[in-house]
Amino acid sequence: MDLSVIGYQNNVVQVACRGQITQTKLLPNADPLRELLGPNCYTQQVTLDLEKSTFIDSSGLGWLAVCQKRFTQGGGKFVLHSIPPLVMQVLQLVRFDSILTVRKDLAMALSTLGISS
Repeated sequence: MDLSVIGYQNNVVQVACRGQITQTKLLPNADPLRELLGPNCYTQQVTLDLEKSTFIDSSGLGWLAVCQKRFTQGGGKFVLHSIPPLVMQVLQLVRFDSILTVRKDLAMALSTLGISS
């Protein structure tokens, strides 16, 4: 899983994920989003572009669930978008599409956060 900041719009940080969404290759208790955005990342509004994600496993699902919980507790917002069909099928299979905020594309993600693109 490779995360990178791809832009900022108003108070929204746009992050992209490339490759496999998994934590199996990370150290225990690693927090890739906090490492990328800093200790206050969960107080921010963040969109996560999954367009170039190729796979998600149970550790990746767990990571997304923990991120969602931390954003809720921290007062931030977390919106996933541009999800490839294979990854979306997994999210729907485990019903994470009802737990996470999922949108079709960046424009819809920004709109959810009150930003017009």
